[in-house]
Amino acid sequence: MGWVVSPNVVWVDSPDEIQLYDTTAGEFQTLNATAAAIWRQLVKTGDEDAVVAGLAEEFGAEDDNQRGLIADDTGRFIEQLAAQGLIRAEPSRPDPSAAGT
Repeated sequence: MGWVVSPNVVWVDSPDEIQLYDTTAGEFQTLNATAAAIWRQLVKTGDEDAVVAGLAEEFGAEDDNQRGLIADDTGRFIEQLAAQGLIRAEPSRPDPSAAGT
């Protein structure tokens, strides 16, 4: 399963933050620099594990403990985004190259 931005969300990326607007709820939200980094990785990959790996590299995680903290924080943030309807789960698509193997 991957994650995609809900179609009702419009967002603007600026250097230090991301501004989100939920057109259904009529609500604005501003993501700070850390949340914006997670959002950017999530939009780029759609995969939580890839987001964590990207953030660990971006922020220079040096050991498994630091990567674990990033994973925990990322998981909680993704859950919040999903609960607010800002992102939605997208079922994984089968890999067409794996067909017939």
